[in-house]
Amino acid sequence: MKLLLIEDDQHKSKQILDFISSNFPAIFIDLRRSYQSGLKEIIQGAYDLILLDMQLPNFDIKSGEDGYKFRKLAGMDILTELVRKKKNCKVVVITQFETFGEGENYIDLKSLKIILKRQFSDVYLDTIYYGADQSNWQKELKNVVIGNLV
Repeated sequence: MKLLLIEDDQHKSKQILDFISSNFPAIFIDLRRSYQSGLKEIIQGAYDLILLDMQLPNFDIKSGEDGYKFRKLAGMDILTELVRKKKNCKVVVITQFETFGEGENYIDLKSLKIILKRQFSDVYLDTIYYGADQSNWQKELKNVVIGNLV
């Protein structure tokens, strides 16, 4: 199985990578840290499963840079491109936020799951709430990976 993790938070990505590597050593994992690098990798590569953060910087953050704007719903934009480009892979959103956007664009995690399931039913599997001090996300992720082993 080939997996792509799109995540900008270094601590979160390390925990996810360590968890996948220790529980599924045969899985090949790539990591991208922004909307642009993640989207480019999806377009150029072929993956069985994508673990996707919902909020990402536009570009990889380098020393002394800020990644040029933060996209609050970057994950949804990536899902849109996946469908548009007819990429055949499944996606799990892993987020540490319970709300997204602001004002008229405000959405909570429960509503986000409903929207993603409705708009991206061919590729979207589920959303996992990640808490660094919790282990529920590990159980949920393990179940998703086991259910999608190719």
